[in-house]
Amino acid sequence: MNIEWGPLGEMVFNRTYSRRIDDRHETWQETIKRVVRGNCSLLEEDFEPSEYEELMLEDLFLRMQALPAGRHLWVSGVEGRQFLFNCHTAGWGPELHNHFTWMFNELLKGGGVGANYSMDLLSELPLPTGKVELHFCDLDDRYAEEESIARSLCSPSTVGCVFEIPDSREGWVLALEELIDLAQSGGGTINFDISKIRPSGSLIRGFGGIASGPAPLIELLQGTAAILNANIGQQLNTLDCMNIDHQIASCVISGNVRRSARMSICHWNDPDIFDFIDCKLNDPTSHWTTNISVEIDNDWFEAIRQGDLHAHTVLDKVAAGMAVNGEPGFFNSTLASEGERETIRITNPCGEIAMGEWSNCNLGHVNLAAFGKDLSGAVNAARLMTRFLIRATFGDIESPEQKAVVERDRRIGVGLFGVQEWAAAHGLKWSEISKSKELKLYLETLKWAIVLEADEYSDQLGINFPIKSTTIAPTGTIAKLSGHSEGIHPIFAKYFIQRVRFAENDETLQREIEKGRHVEDCLYSDNTKVVSIPTRNTILDTYDEDLIEEVSSINIHDLFAVQAFFQEHFANNAVSFTANIPENMKLSDLKEALWEWLPYLKGTTVFPDMSRPQSPYERIDKQTFLELTGLRNEIETGQAVEDCANGACPVK
Repeated sequence: MNIEWGPLGEMVFNRTYSRRIDDRHETWQETIKRVVRGNCSLLEEDFEPSEYEELMLEDLFLRMQALPAGRHLWVSGVEGRQFLFNCHTAGWGPELHNHFTWMFNELLKGGGVGANYSMDLLSELPLPTGKVELHFCDLDDRYAEEESIARSLCSPSTVGCVFEIPDSREGWVLALEELIDLAQSGGGTINFDISKIRPSGSLIRGFGGIASGPAPLIELLQGTAAILNANIGQQLNTLDCMNIDHQIASCVISGNVRRSARMSICHWNDPDIFDFIDCKLNDPTSHWTTNISVEIDNDWFEAIRQGDLHAHTVLDKVAAGMAVNGEPGFFNSTLASEGERETIRITNPCGEIAMGEWSNCNLGHVNLAAFGKDLSGAVNAARLMTRFLIRATFGDIESPEQKAVVERDRRIGVGLFGVQEWAAAHGLKWSEISKSKELKLYLETLKWAIVLEADEYSDQLGINFPIKSTTIAPTGTIAKLSGHSEGIHPIFAKYFIQRVRFAENDETLQREIEKGRHVEDCLYSDNTKVVSIPTRNTILDTYDEDLIEEVSSINIHDLFAVQAFFQEHFANNAVSFTANIPENMKLSDLKEALWEWLPYLKGTTVFPDMSRPQSPYERIDKQTFLELTGLRNEIETGQAVEDCANGACPVK
């Protein structure tokens, strides 16, 4: 069949989702067959879906009328362990290591992790009770000539045990556990033998990519020990725990394949809240591995109305941070907890799923651009995606804590992308979506079709009904496959330069070089190249240019109104959305908009429309685009290929 790729869709597929088969990579048809068959085989034989349902799913995915989240495309149906869930939430205790080793393990599997660092949640953590002294040794003399590593090595101390670090994900996690347990139990000396860890540059066969060698793990263990040793007999506070998690996330980046995505949340009335709000503003390099959001609730809204100075200062400082670099965001835990079994105080890194401790994201998306006014077609796609995601809840879960939560909640998230095209098909500008009764009915019909299908299918399988089933995710690279707008976001620009990052050893990079692209070293990551591509948005091929709005032309109240519209009429989970604001927006206007809309939004993120070196995309006018492409036969169209504007989301 003819695959209707978006302008960068095939490149994204080859770079991100196509798995190697012997001396070649999968085709799109092979990937979809693997994904669908892998999903259907998760159930016991008596419950496997019919061949007809498999064929319908394959056709839906092949045509990109609906697509599962990238994690499903990457690992569904692979031999061995299938870690199908891209994002997670980490809890705390009862042992000091539990949170940190759980975080480490999920990040090493390529997932993202959210956590709440408020002191009321940390207050029961065991204390570090003694100093830990670390020694690193190389009993096989494997790294004697590598100067950067050799500086950290010494002869094993005669005091304490020798811990040989296994060359595996589990081995690295166990090394961190040994360190933290020693600090909790009274301290002492531990000798880490790194000789079994494969050197930098070796292939990672399971996950793919290139090994980092032992240096990042050495830095993690040293950094964690320093934090624990500085807090002997004291409760770790918000920033202490965030600093350890940042050390973990920095270590995880390996072979230019894994990208650590995290969300850090702290309650507005926490004793450390102002240090938390300022943690990235004062030193942007200290917590670059995480997004940050302030947890607000009904008590905060009431405190604001009563003129409480602390509550007002939180609003002032968050708004000021948003205007400078887009952080922190706000997370409304009262609204997020509606319909839940517990108070919900955490989200995944992008904010579309608010959930309790030890939970996960399980996402798939319907491409509204493929259906336009065809409501019955969209409903059929949504029902099939619902069944796909419920089957995915039977996927491989290592953590007993998470397995228990998944079996209890069966949470799924059927989402949407191609929303701006869908509005245009109804003759509406993006900013008019929230005023349309027709679109409200369309969304609510979709939502209830998903909810009813989830309940009926769960009943057939004899499992709990999903506690929630609809969401709006950013959709990242998924929308790039078909070339449609991401999630509910309006397009960034009609004409722009998009910058795509490649590992230096990525064979796809060479194809871009051969096309004559502008290529330069990445300013932010080693062993990475940045390719610049002048782009005309494909949405202009189908719809009148006057009907299509760029995000920079939309008022912040209309941005929040559309987000609230989808939260009310479609998403019973949450809506991930970034409201872009002018770089020179008045702080008073931003605070006014926040105060008006925060009660209706579970998560609120604002980002100033500013330029920075090698930004994922840079707006240009039509004339500049024509000048940049005038000497070329090929006209590039599409959208930016980055998963998130701040680069925090994982590749897969």
